[in-house]
Amino acid sequence: MTTDEPQLQNYVDYRLYLNDFYKSKRRNTQSFKKYSYSDFSASADIKSPHYLKLIIEGKRNLSEKMIFNFSKALKLDKQEAFEFQ
Repeated sequence: MTTDEPQLQNYVDYRLYLNDFYKSKRRNTQSFKKYSYSDFSASADIKSPHYLKLIIEGKRNLSEKMIFNFSKALKLDKQEAFEFQ
């Protein structure tokens, strides 16, 4: 994790954390193609490429299964995944 990525323990609202995580990934992507909602969905094994966007905007909520998938995409360790839940 780079130093400017948001730290989970600094958040009480998971939507704000996810939004800051996404913005950080977009800023720090060093390739031709910027990090996208589709990239996040692929790393979380989610079929909908804009699911993260819907979560951040409050149009969807995270289910227990999706919490696990998001934790994986966020590269959270066990303690952080528990905290995220």
